[in-house]
Amino acid sequence: MKRSWPFVIGVGVVTLLFATCSAGPSEKHADNNTLAGTPPSAEFIAYWHQGKAELNHYALTQARYGELRNGDAVLIFVTEDVLDSAQVKYEGQGDAPRTNVLKLNRIDRFVTGIYDYSLMTSTFSPVDGTPPMKVSYTTQDWCGQLFMQLNRRDHGYKYELRSYFQADGDKDGTIGKTALEDDIMVQVRIDPKKLPVGTVDMLPTLSYLRLMHKPITPVKMNAELNVQGDTSTYHMQFSSLDRTVSIHFGTAFPHVIYGWEETRPDGFGDNVRTLTTTARLKEQVMEPYWAQHDVADSTYRRALGLPE
Repeated sequence: MKRSWPFVIGVGVVTLLFATCSAGPSEKHADNNTLAGTPPSAEFIAYWHQGKAELNHYALTQARYGELRNGDAVLIFVTEDVLDSAQVKYEGQGDAPRTNVLKLNRIDRFVTGIYDYSLMTSTFSPVDGTPPMKVSYTTQDWCGQLFMQLNRRDHGYKYELRSYFQADGDKDGTIGKTALEDDIMVQVRIDPKKLPVGTVDMLPTLSYLRLMHKPITPVKMNAELNVQGDTSTYHMQFSSLDRTVSIHFGTAFPHVIYGWEETRPDGFGDNVRTLTTTARLKEQVMEPYWAQHDVADSTYRRALGLPE
């Protein structure tokens, strides 16, 4: 299937049937009833509970150290049940309260000179559109590694940060109730009509905070949603950070994310420049990837345009 936005996107769909580890929709439990959510539609359930994950490969141009680098981004969307208390994936043991989430695993990989970067963010957002239960983030490069996690609590979020770098160090803390930028792409897939518009308090994405060594604190963000026929754009402006982010997606369900841009100052010292990171969708497939781990299964990467 071919799609076009301001660019042409080739999308291949492979429909192989395997047993799935993706959970079906679960009941909303009483300890979450204080959060006002909307049950997912039949259309949402039919798409996201078919026993597969949606895998998206993007051509990435990433700003780092005052220059643009070519790379790849992969967005993996899949539903699963998460235990309410422990906030980890439910694997069929016991009957503790749990919530069905649409999980996004986002992986960005690019090379800077001789060494490479790997960034991964996992966002666990309830399918009813209530705030994320958890966001975790990791960075690996040849200098060292970093881990950061947010866990939802009654007051907002608890966070922990473990880092090789002195500027980050090992920290634990809390932030009040706030919108999370890392939740936006998931909310696009759940119901873009409910995206926040106007001026809101938002915690910037964890990858931005850690790459740029920014404080873990929400800032004012101004957002607008523009619908232009088959394509919609959600635009965020973080004025205090001199940073803008635009996400382009299909107006109609399932609201496929076609790409995004992030414009901000990048680099350090005298090498600071305003640059724009871009991502453009190349291929998309629906696959039960967790069952495709044999050596022979590496051929499935061809459908995504990734090296085997």
